[in-house]
Amino acid sequence: MFFGIDLTSSPGIASACICLDGGLNAVYQGWEGSDEAIIAAVTASPAQIVAIDAPLCLPEGLCCLEQSCGCRPSSRLKGRWCERELARLGMPCYFTTKKSIIKEMVYRGLGLKRRLERAGLEVIEVYPYASKVRLFGRPPAAKSTRSGIEWLRDNLKRLFSDASGVDTWDHDMCDAAIAACTAFLYYHGATEKIGRAEDGFIYIPDRSAAGARLLGLSSDSCGRRGSG
Repeated sequence: MFFGIDLTSSPGIASACICLDGGLNAVYQGWEGSDEAIIAAVTASPAQIVAIDAPLCLPEGLCCLEQSCGCRPSSRLKGRWCERELARLGMPCYFTTKKSIIKEMVYRGLGLKRRLERAGLEVIEVYPYASKVRLFGRPPAAKSTRSGIEWLRDNLKRLFSDASGVDTWDHDMCDAAIAACTAFLYYHGATEKIGRAEDGFIYIPDRSAAGARLLGLSSDSCGRRGSG
């Protein structure tokens, strides 16, 4: 079982959560607010791997993201190595720095990872945008637009034997599903590990056709670029 979380910065804004079984059927989906509610949903499921869309490590040298603290990153370059590498690959994300606009999300992610690992679960960091690019090609429009969400739903329908509920998903639940699919690929050895041990890895689908076959996609569609 594979649990995906599209984490928000605040417990006041519920996070999209979904659990997929080995056949890519949704056995749970819902919206959870507090960290305790998220952990309860995960541990109530039979999931073994949890994929979280949020930074789960700090840059090497930092103990926190507070500008008042004297800790300093080991590198003069911005963010973590994995984030810089994704930008080089054309799949940029937010950089984790002391000036980050997602500082609270980073802290939530770090805390959830620790607590879930203590519960015996394997936790990985994922980036749904990069997974989408690798699996479906570049989105033709932002996921918050009508054409963007329709493109995303249409592609997700190709993955699930029962896709009846996908048309009701917003872009956050779609991202949670992409996170869970990435955990599925990780389990089957079909992901690429971006980063280094010092400041964390982000897992994305690899470039081979193996992931496409596992997900039931045609290999020629995997990673095909969209118009945008």
